[in-house]
Amino acid sequence: MKLALALLTAASVILLAGCQSIKPQASAPPPAPTAGPSAAPIVGPQDCISPVPQGFTRIFIGTPAPGGQQSGTSYADPLDGTTAAKFDAILTSIADGQNPTLGAQSNIPPQNLIVCLGNGTFQTNGLYDLRFNGHIAGSTLGFSVEKGWKFHGRGISNTTLQLASFLPTKFVDTKGVQFAGGSNTVIGTHSGAASGVEVSDLTIDVNHDGLEPASGLPLNLEAIVLRSDQGGHWIHDVNVIGASGDVGVINVKFETFTVWIWGNNSGGPQVSSGSIVERVNVTQPGRPVASGSPPGGASDGIVVSNAVAEIRNNLVDGYAIGYGGFGMGPAVFHDNTTQNTQYGFNADSFDNNGVVVRSNQFIRPSSFGIVIGGGPALTFMNWTVDSNHIELSHDFSTALVLRGQVQNSTFINNTVTSSGNTSKQTAIISYPAATGSVNMNNAFQGNRVDGGLSFNFSADPNLKTDCLFNNRDLLGNPLPAFPDNSTQICP
Repeated sequence: MKLALALLTAASVILLAGCQSIKPQASAPPPAPTAGPSAAPIVGPQDCISPVPQGFTRIFIGTPAPGGQQSGTSYADPLDGTTAAKFDAILTSIADGQNPTLGAQSNIPPQNLIVCLGNGTFQTNGLYDLRFNGHIAGSTLGFSVEKGWKFHGRGISNTTLQLASFLPTKFVDTKGVQFAGGSNTVIGTHSGAASGVEVSDLTIDVNHDGLEPASGLPLNLEAIVLRSDQGGHWIHDVNVIGASGDVGVINVKFETFTVWIWGNNSGGPQVSSGSIVERVNVTQPGRPVASGSPPGGASDGIVVSNAVAEIRNNLVDGYAIGYGGFGMGPAVFHDNTTQNTQYGFNADSFDNNGVVVRSNQFIRPSSFGIVIGGGPALTFMNWTVDSNHIELSHDFSTALVLRGQVQNSTFINNTVTSSGNTSKQTAIISYPAATGSVNMNNAFQGNRVDGGLSFNFSADPNLKTDCLFNNRDLLGNPLPAFPDNSTQICP
């Protein structure tokens, strides 16, 4: 997706100049944990109140009960997770295969773990320097999740997991000049085998605005990255706040993905399938780190790569890009909403075939509603873009951008409205992103577009290969700038 952020070049120059003048400072200590029991009893997710399924282990983490034994077997008597070090140590000892004894349970295996977090705010060092099966920087910080883990809070209003630190990291700008920054992920996978992970019923505070001012460094901070050979992940009923891609504004190569389903297998996207992301709100991005940078920097909301997934009933508000992916198989994005993003949806890198974008709301994108396509070595075939609503409000914004190699795809029953100056807005732009890339053999049918918007196919010599039928303005009148070339339903 990095090509889509090319429009941030001017902001990148500003941010780079700012970063060169930043003097790193000692990190401020994280705030004290506020975990504690609520006044009224709160029922947890079903996994935390039903009998433990055969083959699973269940642990409870929270604030120790007065006079409790820290057995870790109930909300009333949880393991002590009141500091980031204590919280992470519990989970790392399991994921690393130490088969630990924790509270009343012994020989806990690394897979098929149900983690039930109590009420309150818990801090963590996140993934930190953990990568598959080990620490890349030799630290002892952080935790990761393994195959079959179910990671639950007691509800988005009751449980918060807050990032407490970041890994100091060296990056390079677009000229190859090295500079200092930081990175971290709150919840990430332990190994390529870590499929079937579930995360639910909590707020994840990625905490950019708590960590960045104390360090003075640009930070790339993500919430959930589930990278595995196979899929089967389920992320649901989660609020995410405070994510960032500061470094990606300096060099778009370092764009971040706040919630990311990532297929790790070289066998193609279909190998990692069956993942679902639903009822996830990605809001309140980290503050801009320099003049000209958008909130959150180059940080995208919910992304799929080298995988097949269903993304449904989610909200992304205020980030650079709402939804999208790269290297996707027939992923489905439906009934989602974006608002106040730069791009509502974007896919411009690697091959992405058979993708469905249906019944989504893309509200007030500052640049583009939906962007699809790329260079000549890529394919974007057999897409279905159906029944979406794009509301334009910014000058020079565009509802649909086809950048090349978009072929044999269907754009049907979409609605484009405007609450701004329609003379400075565009319904569709179709052009080749590079020499040799073409859009062709696409169908545009039954779309409803504000009659004041323009259409730009001036750089697309293959418009004649497309089928145009029954595209009308919002009152049902023909669109002179986008006339029918077929008298019947497109094949």
